[in-house]
Order: sequence, then C-alpha cells, then structure tokens
Amino acid sequence: MLTIRHIRHWYEPRLPHVVFLDGFYAGMVGQDDCLLLDAPRGTYDLKVQFGSRVPLGKSGKSIDMSVSSTKQIEISGSVDVEYVFHDRERIWNILFDIDIIVWVVSWFVQMPPVYKILSDAFFAVWLVRLVLIRKSYS
Repeated sequence: MLTIRHIRHWYEPRLPHVVFLDGFYAGMVGQDDCLLLDAPRGTYDLKVQFGSRVPLGKSGKSIDMSVSSTKQIEISGSVDVEYVFHDRERIWNILFDIDIIVWVVSWFVQMPPVYKILSDAFFAVWLVRLVLIRKSYS
C-alpha cells in the first residue's frame, strides 16, 4: 500500500495535486490531502504535480506553470510506504498573501506612491521566480 499525503498549513487552500507512477496517471490528492494506492511490488518514479501549461495565444507556444516533485520509491509487499510532500515556498506565499490583502485595502484607502512601486516590484520578482526558478516541492 502506498500513501501519498500533502502537509499544509491552515491558511493554504485545498488544491488538487495529480499523482503519476512511472509517468502514468495514478490519481489525485484532493480535499482530504491524502491518496491511497495499491501498487504491486517494484521500484517506481513517483511524481506529484500541481498546475499545468498555460497557452500563449494561437501560436501553440506555452509556459509551464506547474510545480512538481519526483522521487524514486520502492514498494515491497510487506511494508506500507508513505510519501509526504509540502510546499517549500511558505514565506513567499505569506508575503504574496499580505501583498494581495494590502492591494485590496488600497481600493478603499489612499496608499503612499511607494507602495505601488514596491508591490509591483515584489509581484514581478515573485512571478519570475515562479516561472523560471521554482519547479519542485520538497
């Protein structure tokens, strides 16, 4: 038996994560943050993925906006295997959430001009990091 568990904080939304064994769809970690699989003995490449490719117009090009983790696991008949994953970007997510809250507040309250510059710069850095650098869970 293979158990795949998503550890998250109370403020993180319950988003679906797709699970692949050796490149084949095995199931989704959904609302209960847990997936139980009955797999035969063997060694597998386990991949947990959130997100997908985002198309860029009609040209057929796209940007990969997925975040995934791949790990090789071994399943023996007598021992249950558990794989636990979590989002390693908690600090970035907290900062981004704070920025979104302040952005909504700025609709109703006049913010200093420096806020707009800092907020836009933070968003640009976060977006570049998301698309180009960050590609895995831990």
